[in-house]
Amino acid sequence: MKTELCIIGAGPAGLTAAIFAAQQNAQVLLVERNTTAGRKLLKTGRGRCNLTHTGSIEEFVRAYGSCGRFLKPALYAFSPQQVREFFHSRNVPTQEEKDGCVFPVSSKASDICQCLLETARKLGVSFLYGRRAEHMAANHQRFEVRIDKETIISRAVILATGGASWPMTGSTGDGYRLAANFGHSIIAPKPALCPLVTEEKWPGCLQGVGIPHVRIRAAAEGRRWESEGPLMFTADGIGGPAVFDLSRHLTDILSPNEKPVPAHIDWLPDLDFQTLENRLLAEMTAHPKKEPAGILSAFLPRQLAQQMQSLLWGNEKVPASHISRSQRKDLLNLLKSCSLTIVKTAPIEQATITRGGVSRNEIDPSTMESRLRANLFFAGEVIDADGPCGGYNLQIAWSTGALAGLSAAQKNRQKWSC
Repeated sequence: MKTELCIIGAGPAGLTAAIFAAQQNAQVLLVERNTTAGRKLLKTGRGRCNLTHTGSIEEFVRAYGSCGRFLKPALYAFSPQQVREFFHSRNVPTQEEKDGCVFPVSSKASDICQCLLETARKLGVSFLYGRRAEHMAANHQRFEVRIDKETIISRAVILATGGASWPMTGSTGDGYRLAANFGHSIIAPKPALCPLVTEEKWPGCLQGVGIPHVRIRAAAEGRRWESEGPLMFTADGIGGPAVFDLSRHLTDILSPNEKPVPAHIDWLPDLDFQTLENRLLAEMTAHPKKEPAGILSAFLPRQLAQQMQSLLWGNEKVPASHISRSQRKDLLNLLKSCSLTIVKTAPIEQATITRGGVSRNEIDPSTMESRLRANLFFAGEVIDADGPCGGYNLQIAWSTGALAGLSAAQKNRQKWSC
């Protein structure tokens, strides 16, 4: 089988690459190991698909941190605003939420996936489902991609295979193996945007309990991090968006050193210390016979309030009228700076995204083309580039996919003759 451009992986990056290449009249074959496209895309945002975030390109670059400069040309090639316009022009309008996250108005990831598929098909993109790329080699000016007993011969290839997180969706690191065949360095894949495991066992007693807004601080190796957002207790620690954003930084610390990282949680970040003390005093005065858990239930979920009481008083029953000033200070400190010890991240199978992948140093950021092999391009999570929660990682997929597809088509427009 021959084609001008072979794209391996029909996730958000691969589908976007196919669309942008086909718009340049390239002959595109999209190979997907699953029997359907966009399996991981359908799970994003708990099925709602947080497809991007509000903000300028420069704000995105800052949010990406160390990989922001690398991603900047891709962001200009297909910006967050252009992503929204793309879907809006195809009858999939989007809406902003208070935190800046952008979702389809329908809150259905399936609408995003279907829009991409329909657009690609109308542009003449061919799909090959249920076929895994087992090996890839170069033969003169062509690539040979072996799929089962068949070989695809292509002038250019885009690897958009995803990372190693959520392997049940088909992301099992195939792209790393294929890229390594051409000498590419693979930054060790690590879990990111994932739950964190704590040394303390009491969080596991609260599994499933959620808090809508917390602030978490952590420090290690002379660096400090802070994140805010919802938190959810897990069987062995903590999860939720605030924790996920922190995990993106701690995975680099925990993986090589395996040293615990101290963290501190402010359960009520919207109340400063003095305001919280005043409100606690008012509750205690109004309800002198209530135990601390009953008082705290005005501020926290009942189960967490009971745990806070247990941490300070054990099984002792203490009515509010008997709480001393020093005990009240201890309670305030617990509410504003509850200590936890992070011992490791959850396994990569539970991670939303992969940190690591094909080294950015070996990819031209202006085209997404390999610096080691001409006409080999990369898009999406297979690249060592990631961002925080809130649509930033899907934006990487859209932008790098668009730039890779456009670059591959434009570079070879006058050269293809399969």
